[in-house]
Amino acid sequence: MSSPEASKAADYLPGGTYATIAFDPGAGPEFLFSHGAGAYLYTTCGRRLLDVMLGHGSLILGHCHPAVVEAVKRQAELGNTFTHVTRPAIELAEMMVEDVPCADKVRLVNSGTEAVMLALRLVRAVTGRERILKFEGAYHGFADGLLFSTNYGRPDRWREHPLPDADSPGIPSGQADGVLIAPWNDLERTREIAADAAADLAGIIVEPVMRGLASSPGFLEGVRSLASERGVPLIFDEVGTGFRLARGGAQEYYGVTPDLAAFGKGLGSGYPIGAVAGSNEIMRRLDPGSPDGERVFSLGSFHGNAVSAAAGAATLRELRRPGVYEHLAAYGNKLRGSLEELFLRFDLPVHMTGEANIVEWFFTADTVTDYRSSLRSNRALKERIGREMRRRDIFGGGGRLGSSTEHGKAEMRLTLDAMEASLSALRDSGELH
Repeated sequence: MSSPEASKAADYLPGGTYATIAFDPGAGPEFLFSHGAGAYLYTTCGRRLLDVMLGHGSLILGHCHPAVVEAVKRQAELGNTFTHVTRPAIELAEMMVEDVPCADKVRLVNSGTEAVMLALRLVRAVTGRERILKFEGAYHGFADGLLFSTNYGRPDRWREHPLPDADSPGIPSGQADGVLIAPWNDLERTREIAADAAADLAGIIVEPVMRGLASSPGFLEGVRSLASERGVPLIFDEVGTGFRLARGGAQEYYGVTPDLAAFGKGLGSGYPIGAVAGSNEIMRRLDPGSPDGERVFSLGSFHGNAVSAAAGAATLRELRRPGVYEHLAAYGNKLRGSLEELFLRFDLPVHMTGEANIVEWFFTADTVTDYRSSLRSNRALKERIGREMRRRDIFGGGGRLGSSTEHGKAEMRLTLDAMEASLSALRDSGELH
């Protein structure tokens, strides 16, 4: 039952929500949030919910971390938009260069989507070619250029690899000419697709943990070798993995260094920010002093925004504290194992996946290796679980559970107890399978 205040949202917002993807399409919001603190969210009608969505993975430090709040307040009093480089932007870029293996230089933008767009422009400029190889199911932001064959599309209409399918009306048909689709974790087929398109291939972009699905051993190393063999840059989309798996992102975690990486989400603890990091050879094209014909256009009124950069620098300082990543990984691994035990106790065939504190699962007895094989899982059951978890004050509990530095033993217990109660309720109502 929606609160009156939440119901009002539909009068002014399409569907009463902030995005096309909704918990219950057409039903409008169930509640409104008034504020967040640590691992919890609070509604305008007095409910407290444990947050396991965390801004789609943005809030590694939880809500309103004191160090981030203080940095933002301090900078806000000084100003946020100067149309010029500022001390917080330099500080953040310096920290990223110190921590991220591929980073010789950094360009700050406003979001992960913008970072990916700029990375694509760079690799096309470097190679003089146009086609980008991406992996089926991977989401690289909502820009037209890569919104093809993601898990937001219509798999029943998909063509065979490497042909792309647009995920939304309104994407110009010509955009498809610049995209190749390869199956995730299938290095042999990826090599074949790259070989067939060798004359036109500008670059390869990969999410190291693709929509929560872990990469198979050797796959990222193989993609790295393939890009080098083909003489094209490799882009890691680290919007989801950056600063979550390790200080240096997935590239540090896996020991595989791309030529470019796109960051967002966790970089700013919820403040709007994105970044492209890469080698001097590629990033020099963003230097205003680079020669005509080589210089790549990049400009935004809020690029390098001082408040967002201050939030980012404060975030990275906190993540440099001893024991942070050990805590995040231990929490995620224990949650993954405990959920698997619980699902099996309810006779639910399940494939657990994810990496470290990224926890994902698919309800299927089959092995899930790529996006198409994940479609054999019971996705409707995950949606029902999410609904039941919200009833038990867990926000975002239907799949890909997130955690932050503020999640500990109490939050683990709340999550597992709510999951057990949700599964019991679904069993009793006949909706468990």
